[in-house]
Amino acid sequence: MRIATLSNAAVLHTQRWVRHFRAQGHEVRLWSLEAGPADLEARPLPSAALPGLFRYPLAAPALRRELAAFAPDLVDAHFVPNYGLLGALAGRSPLSVCAWGSDLLVGLRTSAWRRARARFVLRHADLVLADAANLAAAALALGAEPARVHALPWGVPRARFHPRGTRVAGRLLSSRMHEPIYDLTAVIEGLAPLFHRHPHLSLHLAGDGSLRGELERLAAARLPAGRFRFLGRLDPDALAGELAAAEFYLSASLSDSTSLSLLEAMASGALPVVSDLPGNREWVSEGQGARTFDPGDRGGLGAAVERALETPDWCELARERNFAVIAERGDWDVQMAKIEALFVAAAAAPPRGAGAGR
Repeated sequence: MRIATLSNAAVLHTQRWVRHFRAQGHEVRLWSLEAGPADLEARPLPSAALPGLFRYPLAAPALRRELAAFAPDLVDAHFVPNYGLLGALAGRSPLSVCAWGSDLLVGLRTSAWRRARARFVLRHADLVLADAANLAAAALALGAEPARVHALPWGVPRARFHPRGTRVAGRLLSSRMHEPIYDLTAVIEGLAPLFHRHPHLSLHLAGDGSLRGELERLAAARLPAGRFRFLGRLDPDALAGELAAAEFYLSASLSDSTSLSLLEAMASGALPVVSDLPGNREWVSEGQGARTFDPGDRGGLGAAVERALETPDWCELARERNFAVIAERGDWDVQMAKIEALFVAAAAAPPRGAGAGR
């Protein structure tokens, strides 16, 4: 099958996705306004020095010409407001649109323009992929046709993310990007009192982003020297090693669908201490695989870590429970095979408007 993927080539999720479908024998070409690793061979699109509101639509004529030459069996667009919009404007079908979470869960209530844009994209999609039930519900609320919406988490590669022996006692790991929605300020502020009461605790922060400098200064001011490290962006194997070494995984995200970083932690045996969000509750909840706290509650974050520290036997049972959950419904190979089957079915279906029920 020839797949035309439209997505940000600089993002790890895009890279994993494209490499996976190529490994299955499909001819996958990637179009992106952003540069990515050389092996992806991403085909550049015109990118004017303008806000995204204009940059992506302006790339549509060039993409239309490229797709006409490639003649894909399916167009596979990621993130509704930019590449989803670009895919809809390109005018080829079948079009699969993959929502990533914040594109449908953040900001639409307060912006009529964003809602209209999302409706336009979803109306043109032959297939809508959502990685969580709350994300699928958001797509349906925006008018996506129910028969075209599928809630399927991507899962994690268990061959990479798994326990690897002894953990570092008291090590807490965050692997979220350094952006406002992930509220790493709450992580640092919430941990500060605990670090003074528990001298064995340490914090590793993987990832990068626009707030990194600010977060580094905050950590230096609030946490004891030598007990925190900013690791930067890690390749998948290095991240897997960090998760396997961590006793606890932290996420204070203010919004999420299915968080791949949560699934990676569950598969690796890092006990989740996470904000109580609908997307997280599809996988863990307080006392069921995790300790949780209300989003934005710094004191609650610290209290959740304390509960985990005070219940080591429960933590071991929770880890076993999380391994089983990932094996049952969070295995990358199994989940991606389901998505591949949806791609094949969409490519084989008659054009929209042709035949009964279309």
